[in-house]
Amino acid sequence: MRTHRKQPTPPVKRTYEAHSTYTAGLGVPDRHRYRRTPLGTPTMADLVRPGDTVATSYNTGGVVIEVKEYFYAASAGETLSHFMIVYVPPNRATKYSDIDHRWISECVTVDGRILKLFEASSDEVFVIDRMQPADRRPPRTILIT
Repeated sequence: MRTHRKQPTPPVKRTYEAHSTYTAGLGVPDRHRYRRTPLGTPTMADLVRPGDTVATSYNTGGVVIEVKEYFYAASAGETLSHFMIVYVPPNRATKYSDIDHRWISECVTVDGRILKLFEASSDEVFVIDRMQPADRRPPRTILIT
């Protein structure tokens, strides 16, 4: 007697790759594929500043309060520069404390985009509202009566 059941397919062996310094530190294979900011292209300081509003491809974001530079000593022997964007939720931008801080780690700029250091990560950060520099803001009008 024949059965018409679907034959089980063998499981597909997946190869996982480190997508952050944290996962690389846990022993996930690091294939040494990193993003770098090419010379002559916009830097992190050109793209994001305190006061800007940012959003991520994974639906987080807020108002930037600080951008910090860090370095990653890759197992291949090179030291790579990357940035951490510190932000607070938009409703806490005018008055916040340490518990309101949020972080977007391991950011680099590539061709005007803010991406993650590891190529295995598809995350992206977008600047959705720029803070106007102080010299471009309209002067305050003070009424004296």
